[in-house]
Parts: sequence; structure tokens; C-alpha cells
Amino acid sequence: MDVPVASAWGFGLVLLRTLGLFLTAPILSGRVVPMRIRLAAALATSVAVWTGAGAPVAAAPAGMWPLLSGVAVETAMGALAGFGARAVLEAATSAGQLMSLSAGLGFGSLLDPNSGAESNAIAELLSVTAQGAALAAGLHREAIAWLARSTLAFPPGGGAGLRDLAVRAIWESTGAAALAVRIAFPVLAAVMVGHLILGVLSRQASQLGLGNIGFTISVLAGGGAFYLVAPGAAEIVARAAVAVFLS
Repeated sequence: MDVPVASAWGFGLVLLRTLGLFLTAPILSGRVVPMRIRLAAALATSVAVWTGAGAPVAAAPAGMWPLLSGVAVETAMGALAGFGARAVLEAATSAGQLMSLSAGLGFGSLLDPNSGAESNAIAELLSVTAQGAALAAGLHREAIAWLARSTLAFPPGGGAGLRDLAVRAIWESTGAAALAVRIAFPVLAAVMVGHLILGVLSRQASQLGLGNIGFTISVLAGGGAFYLVAPGAAEIVARAAVAVFLS
């Protein structure tokens, strides 16, 4: 049976939107998952979404430029949606970096297999905890649900919604920076209070040489604050990332 060109092109555009989402969305784009499995999952998701949306069709492009434009627009739509959630989830890594540097634990760095950038133990621990919380909150399910809703709201080939998604991605990226500072603030404040107390004690009893234990105070104050705030911080980041696909 011959497949109509309009139906084939409509499915191809849905597949491109899905591939864009799987390219940037947290969990779905994990590098620890082999590329073949991710491609197979994207193809299966595209079939389910396209069928569930009523097998939308799109007019076949009349030339090379309309073809390239359609490919770029659909891929960008999926990639922008996933990028917004990734930017929010990366706030956990940025907050962990701030915490570790303030507590004096940021000297030893290692390579993050997901981002390919240098990271430290505190940042990795908070990032992995946030990813686990996001997985438990159903981030991957909400991402696929967004894909299904967007296929109905913005049929493939129209290009509608791209500007809103771009604005949303920029907004989430700037908000992620503020979220990272808010999450790291309790640890930063605990380290600062520890140093203030140490400074007062050192001034009142300078003969004891308390300034020599400044690093220990940073580790104890920062580590204690991190132990208390890490679970809540990971949950906040995870819920914020899930909310990206719900808006």
C-alpha cells in the first residue's frame, strides 16, 4: 500500500520534533543510554504520538528551502522544550558548585559523563539526587505528554509556537541561575556565619590561634548545612523541571 506523501511528511515532521526533544530533554537524552536505544525510543514515541494525534498530514515542500525550513523548525521546537527543562535541572549542578567552593570542597574535580564538563563531588551528588527526584516525579512522562499536546496544539508544518518556545527557554535559563543561588544560599550563609563566629572568637582570644582551623569550620558548617538542605533542594529543582512541560 502506498503511503500518501502528505501523511509521510507529517510523520517525518513529528519524528523530527521528537528527535529534538530526545536530544536535549533531561533523562531522555542521557549519554549513559546507547544511541541506538534512544533512536528506537524516539521512533516508537513518534509513531505513538502521530497515531494518537489523528495521523496529521502536512503539505509536502515545493523546494529545498521549504524542506530545510520545515526540518529546522520542527527540530528546534522539540529541542527548545527539552532545553528549558535541562536548564532548570542543571541549576542543581550550579548550586552544588557554589556550595562546594564556599565550603572549601571544590578543589578536587572530576569529569561529568553527562555534560562532559568538570564537576566536583558535591555538585555531582546534588545533580544525581535531583535527577532521581525528577525521574520519580515523572519528568520523562510529562515530556512525552507535552509532545502529544504540542502535536495537537501546533500541527506539524505550521511553525506556530516556535517563538513562544524560544521565549520560554530563555526565561527558564535565566530563572535557573536565580534558582541555583537560592538553593545554595543556606550553605553559603552557614559558612559565612561559621567564619563570623570564628572571627569573633579569634579577636576575643587571639592567643588561642583559632584562625588555623578556618578550613575545618568551613567544612563542618557547609557540610552540615548541605546535609540538611540537599533533599529539599533536589526536590525543588525536580518539580521546577517537571513544571516546564506542564506550562
